[in-house]
Order: sequence, then C-alpha cells, then structure tokens
Amino acid sequence: MMNLKYLIIIFLKPIIWLFLMCYGLYLPAEGLPKISFINIPWFDKIVHFGLFFIFCLLLFKPFKKLKFKNLFIAPGISLLMAGFFEITQQAFSASRSSNIYDFAANVAGICASLILYYFFISDKKPEKYI
Repeated sequence: MMNLKYLIIIFLKPIIWLFLMCYGLYLPAEGLPKISFINIPWFDKIVHFGLFFIFCLLLFKPFKKLKFKNLFIAPGISLLMAGFFEITQQAFSASRSSNIYDFAANVAGICASLILYYFFISDKKPEKYI
C-alpha cells in the first residue's frame, strides 16, 4: 500500500500547478492584468491551452511511477478537470463565464501534451526532467 507521503511527493508538481490554475481561472476578470503589449488575438485561448498542456504533462510521470496506464489516466483526469473548471467558473465568479472555446483550447492542450509525451518524452532522457 502506498503511503500518503510518497503520493504527495510524486504528485507535488501537478498539485502546485493545479493550485496556480485555480487561482488564475477563478480570479475575477477585473483582477486580470491589462497589459497593452499583450493584444494578441485569442490570447486567453493560448493561456487555456498552455495551462492544460502543462497540467497533463505533469500528470504522466506520477501515474507511470504508480504503474497505472498513464497515457489514459493523465489525459482523462485533465479532461475531467477542464470540464469541471469551465462549469464552475461561471458558478463561482460573477465576472467569468463558461465558454465552449475555452474548453476546446483546454482539450487541444491536453491532446498536444499526450502527443508530445508519447512520441518525444516517454521512456526517453527528457522524462526525468518532468
């Protein structure tokens, strides 16, 4: 049986990233920085893509250490969290709303993470840096 300390250690990076995601995704829209040089079209979709790309990528290694099917579990959990965040964002924040395009960006980030991990990271030298 796994002890709690070991689980916390192997899941520390994804847990920290999850807290950062919660902070950013539930922050009221008025609290977001208004920087003039970030007038990139669809910038919020790029952010959603990046948040879930990194989250999914950070989940692969811990589940692999636990000898779970990490190529299914990590994207599955990431997809559940993407849906959960989009639904609850509207419920918990008056200035934020659910958006199918945000969810699509989340899913694209998860898919890109899966492809990158499978073809370029899994069982290769870069895996130790995740």
